[in-house]
Amino acid sequence: MKVRFWGVRGSIPTPITGAIVEEKIRSALTMAKPGDITSPEAIDSFISTLPFSIRSTYGGNSTCIEVITDTEDEIIIDAGSGIRNLGRELMKGDFGKGKGVGYLFLTHTHWDHVQGIPFFLPFYIKGNRFNIFSPFDDIKARLDYQQVPSHFPVTLDYMPAEKRYHYLEHEEEFVLNNTRIINKRMPHPGGAYGYRIEENGKVFVYTTDCEFNIDHIDLIDTYREFFLDADVAVFDTQYTFEESIDKMDYGHSSASIAIDIAGKFNIKRLILFHHDPDYNDIKLDNVLANARTYMRFNRHIGELQVDIASEGMVLDL
Repeated sequence: MKVRFWGVRGSIPTPITGAIVEEKIRSALTMAKPGDITSPEAIDSFISTLPFSIRSTYGGNSTCIEVITDTEDEIIIDAGSGIRNLGRELMKGDFGKGKGVGYLFLTHTHWDHVQGIPFFLPFYIKGNRFNIFSPFDDIKARLDYQQVPSHFPVTLDYMPAEKRYHYLEHEEEFVLNNTRIINKRMPHPGGAYGYRIEENGKVFVYTTDCEFNIDHIDLIDTYREFFLDADVAVFDTQYTFEESIDKMDYGHSSASIAIDIAGKFNIKRLILFHHDPDYNDIKLDNVLANARTYMRFNRHIGELQVDIASEGMVLDL
């Protein structure tokens, strides 16, 4: 399976500003030597040596990821503002011809996970078919309410693509061709669910908006089957450890907690996700560096690889 990140922010989209671009340019110029700008090739080489936070950006769209299975099924998890760019990409293929079939799994319906739906172009193309899955039995009513005329000028029913809603029982197994998908309720205000996707011996786990604090760690073994032996786990790490203490019951975790859980359940690769809207790219560089330092000082962790999500990032499992 292939996983691509279209939105990695939590809470609210955070578009990059002119001041941030100017600061990136200034920082790059202070690092340049005369020989770095003598030709287009030299410039490209110099840019490639810059820290990620200076030459690029982790992205400002709220949560949305795409999973393409080995049988080419199109699975979308969450529909934050990142789904808008995913929709534009899908329009280049069958979805632009009204021949697309997609599967949308929603973790919950807080704004940052559904706010992109009104701008998802494949929903406006007649002939496209979407199956929408949720462990919330009123999912259609929730999505309809986001687009009532007092909130948005286009109702969900006006968007002509076929939309079928499917209720998932808690921890129910759903099978799509060779792919097995299981949901698990997560600790989060109002409720949220993670998804475990298994295909051809590979395991991908996605759990955003989950708060594992000291109270929950005592019950962590109830999540064993959900996390165990995952090849990749995308995990909510919106806060630093100190922030997670100050913001108890806000519904989010830290990288240190995620690393402890990954080590306990033999997760091979951990992706830090759901970035705080107040974190700039340099701060996110530091979040990753601190997470890797924490991992090195915890010898029980094993061979865990820790990375951080950025828009456009692609994983091949």
